[in-house]
Amino acid sequence: MMRARMPTEAVLLVAAIAVPLTLFWDFSWESTIGVDAFFGPPHAANYAAVALAAAAALRIVALATQSGVGGVALGRVRAPLGAWIVLWGGLAFVTALLFDRWWQASYGLAAGIWHPPQIAKALAYFAVVAGAWLTLLAHQDTPSRARRAALAGGALLAMISVVTTAQSFANRQHSELFYLLACASYPLVLTAQSAAGRMRAPATLAALGYLAFVGSMVWLLPRFAATPQAGPVYNALDHLLPPPFPLLLVVPALALDGLLHGIPSRAGSTGGWASALECGCAFFALFAVTQWLFSAFLLSPVADDWFFAGGGRHWPFFLRIDPTARTAYWGFMSPDLGLVSGAVAVLVAIVAARAGLWLGALREVRA
Repeated sequence: MMRARMPTEAVLLVAAIAVPLTLFWDFSWESTIGVDAFFGPPHAANYAAVALAAAAALRIVALATQSGVGGVALGRVRAPLGAWIVLWGGLAFVTALLFDRWWQASYGLAAGIWHPPQIAKALAYFAVVAGAWLTLLAHQDTPSRARRAALAGGALLAMISVVTTAQSFANRQHSELFYLLACASYPLVLTAQSAAGRMRAPATLAALGYLAFVGSMVWLLPRFAATPQAGPVYNALDHLLPPPFPLLLVVPALALDGLLHGIPSRAGSTGGWASALECGCAFFALFAVTQWLFSAFLLSPVADDWFFAGGGRHWPFFLRIDPTARTAYWGFMSPDLGLVSGAVAVLVAIVAARAGLWLGALREVRA
């Protein structure tokens, strides 16, 4: 059973990574071409990723039921908690997809970006990726399994990045909304990964995985030729649009691993609110300084290359934007981070870190 489960877990990891990557592909497709068919290439790949995750979860359910040991039982069937969450996400995705078809038929395509079906699909995506992550976190009895769990954490970080793409452009990385969203989400995953991980720097590996996953979309998508097929066209494009360059989460992740693993007396300890205070403050301080400075680099001509895709040059074809705004910070939706909003962001990061420490200490999660 052990040998059968390990390939299944590898398939589950591949599917979890594929979900956010196919969503970035879909973002690029819609921003470049505009025509978004139900069975267009990004959508088809996305459906396949969700189906693959659900199939792997079903296999894990079958193996766990056969062994009759551990997991969460539903009648005579049992499985790890994460596998149940993946299956729920798969069912929720199918329901949301049908809901979306009905919504578009009734209200048209111009019904808004975050209409109810889109919200339902986002929840389903999160369930699939988070369930895969929790499943792999619960089985880290070998170094390869511990690495899989960390990479699944990177996939969940990428999923958060997908949902917050609109707020992640370098032009918005001085705004208070950007930092509030980041502090409410990323510390939870990173602290849970660090607390539950069974390797020297699990949060750091998760952050590096996220950097590689999202970075691969920045580097690969522009290699494919594409032009807008709808109007109006405010930005002429001849290749698929790259997403915003990934955040440098590896910097605060190193600090979190240092706090939770670097001190021998704290290794394996969840720490409670005292550790949450340290982790939340460390995350905010390092993340804020890193992104504040790095965003200025991304907006500069130095970053206008294939690697960083910066310089204020890459925009969706339908976005009408003043030339001076392309390399400027935008404060019309959210003001710059200040003392009060910074203090609020710190508190949010502390609460998120505490939630992550609690999650990492759960019996269903710890290996």
